[in-house]
Amino acid sequence: MKKFVVICTVMLAPLVAMSAFAAQLKVFVADINAVGAANKDELKTTLQTLLASRLNNDQIMSVASASEADVIVTGTYVAIGKVFSVDALAKTVAGKSVTRAFVQGESQDELIPSIGQLADKLSAGLSRQYFPGSSAAPSPAALPAPSSPKKDIIMVEQVRPAATAEFIKPREYEQGSTSGWTSKRLIGAANLLTLGAPLQDGGRQIFMAEDRRISYYRQSHEMKLITDVELGSSEKIVSLDAMVTGNNTELYVSVMRGAEVSSQVWQVQGDKLVRLTDKIPYFFRVFSLAGAPRKLYAQGMGRGSDFYGDVFEAALSGNSVSLKNPIKMPRFGNIYTFNQFTDAAGTVFTTAINPDNYLIVYDRNQAELWRSNDKFGGSELYFQKEDPDNVRVTGDNFRWIFMNQRIQVTSKGEVLVGKNDGFWVLGNARSYKKGAVYCLTWNGSSMEEKWRTRETQNYMPDYFFDEASNELLILQTVQRPGITNRGASSLAIKKVE
Repeated sequence: MKKFVVICTVMLAPLVAMSAFAAQLKVFVADINAVGAANKDELKTTLQTLLASRLNNDQIMSVASASEADVIVTGTYVAIGKVFSVDALAKTVAGKSVTRAFVQGESQDELIPSIGQLADKLSAGLSRQYFPGSSAAPSPAALPAPSSPKKDIIMVEQVRPAATAEFIKPREYEQGSTSGWTSKRLIGAANLLTLGAPLQDGGRQIFMAEDRRISYYRQSHEMKLITDVELGSSEKIVSLDAMVTGNNTELYVSVMRGAEVSSQVWQVQGDKLVRLTDKIPYFFRVFSLAGAPRKLYAQGMGRGSDFYGDVFEAALSGNSVSLKNPIKMPRFGNIYTFNQFTDAAGTVFTTAINPDNYLIVYDRNQAELWRSNDKFGGSELYFQKEDPDNVRVTGDNFRWIFMNQRIQVTSKGEVLVGKNDGFWVLGNARSYKKGAVYCLTWNGSSMEEKWRTRETQNYMPDYFFDEASNELLILQTVQRPGITNRGASSLAIKKVE
């Protein structure tokens, strides 16, 4: 008799399992409409995939087609500025509403976690309707992590202590620990950073720019805001540089007014910023070309191109700009994405970041010599131009031009380039979460890493290397701007040893 009971139990077990599987509610996630977002087609597919993958638990199974589903989920994604809302509705195949839910967030940083929350809300609503008396199965993220067996416990003495240096270097460059300084929270999510004149107390002038605001700080023990100025509502700052001549500090501010470049020059006069001139039809940049002394350079904008022609040394007299010594741009190069360096023999090379964020080295004939395997650069700062010729292809009336990380070169020929990594980079939707600065040197055939900073825990919109003091200034976004606030930034200063 006992043998008979055992045999019956064994034979019934698969049937019980099949019954439990058959009891799962089959859900199909249809296309999610996207309103007010760039690259709508990509975003629809991405949101559909994200939601479908999260609607799976012991009671609910996501299926690949509507024909095999018990319930169909439709949704709408709406973006207004940086704020978004995702609304979802679950219906039976006969069209009867079962449950609905929504989530919202203030920036793209919150989109992926919000989709997980939306899936949890839908699961709870479906469970109440189809499985009364039971609660929705917790998402995998909510389940407690299984405890490891004792043999997998790593003792303290087995763990290699983390390096204390702010700069991570190969062994031949290791010189011990370094110290650094970090500011307190600064109001405004700044996109750009530049350095002015040194101060008598050992501090310095520091300038930052948001989309339409220029802020002037004095940095010593703390960052002290001296003054700020705000531009017009139709203007957007895309570049900020300072030129120091004796005791005079001038700011060259590249501004987009609508679809045209309309740059401005400001001067520090005591505790004020005074505009000297505006409506200049050139992009400006002040930098060290091939590690030489800093100079002012300019490049124009063409009717059908974003950056047009050669880059020139520039001199400004009133509203008049004189240009000399043209520099031919390599493929992918423009005034903001290129620089030059020299090797030990004095040979000049050009380096640039291409639109896919790979670093490229060219010879003097603009032939490509080397291309990085890793991506560098990465910026959320952009301007737009109307693009009616490609609207059928892109689905967008505008072309998005992103201002990539600028390359700096030291007097020793070292190449400094920023690198941001993100968890939401889809077409024109970008949200970076960490950044670092890399110092690279040319070994005759390729770029090799000399040192890099530790990754920030925030998006790094800009950096500046002060070679005179051998310090690296790193700008971080600690809070992104929303509808009711300007966001916040912080500044870190690291000594390169």
